[in-house]
Amino acid sequence: MADGLTVRIRKSFRGGPAFDFALDLPPAGGLVTVLFGPSGAGKTTLLRCVAGLERPDEGLVALGDTAWFDSARGVDLPPQDRRLGFLFQEYALFPHLTVAGNVTYGLARSAVAEREHRLKTLLSLFSLDGLGARFPAQLSGGQRQRVALARALAGQPRLLLLDEPLSALDEPLRIPLREELRENLVSSGVPSLVVTHDRADALALGDRMATVVDGSIRSVGSVRETLGESAGDARCGARPSL
Repeated sequence: MADGLTVRIRKSFRGGPAFDFALDLPPAGGLVTVLFGPSGAGKTTLLRCVAGLERPDEGLVALGDTAWFDSARGVDLPPQDRRLGFLFQEYALFPHLTVAGNVTYGLARSAVAEREHRLKTLLSLFSLDGLGARFPAQLSGGQRQRVALARALAGQPRLLLLDEPLSALDEPLRIPLREELRENLVSSGVPSLVVTHDRADALALGDRMATVVDGSIRSVGSVRETLGESAGDARCGARPSL
C-alpha cells in the first residue's frame, strides 16, 4: 500500500457478537489484501468500520498519517471524507443511468472538463470505450463489473474496498470474471481490501491475506504463507503466479 493501514478497534452489537480487530498492513504489504474467513466471522463488519459505514465502539483506523477514526481524539470522518472506493457485492449500478452517468456519478462537483477527462481515462483503462451511452441492462456481466470498478475509482481513492464482489455469480461466469477482476485491480494501481469466504477467490485475487475467525484477525501474510504451500497448485490454476 502507498500508505500503511492500521486498524485497532472494538465493535459490539446489542444481543449479538463482539469483534476485536488488530490489523497492520505496511506500505510494502501487497497491492490486494484479502480478508478471508467463514461467513459470520466479522469480515464485512471490519470492512464497514474501515469505510465509516459502521462506527467502532473504540479504537483507531488510520491510513498513513491520516486518522479516519480515533476514539481517543474524537475523530470520526464520514465515508465521503475518507477518499475510499467501495465495490458492493452486486455492483449496485444505477439502472436508469448510462455507463457514463454511473462512472461520473460521484463527480458532480468537478468541473466539466475534469469530469470528461476522468471518464475518458477510466473507460479506456477498463476497455469500455464506445459503451458510455449504454445502460447496465445492455452490458455483459464482465462489463458491469468493470463499470462498477470504474465508478469506485472515479474519485481517485486512496483505498478500494470490495465486499464479496463475486459471490452473487454462478460458477461458470465466476471463473473468467475472477481473473478479469484481478487484472483490473492491478491495473488501477490503487491498494485494495477484498472480503471473501471463498478459497478460490482468495487464491486468485490476493497478494496478501488476513484470516478473520470469530471476530478477530488470526494471521496475516502472503497467500502461500497463510493457506500453506498446498495451495500452490490451486493458486496456479486460478491465475499465473506473481
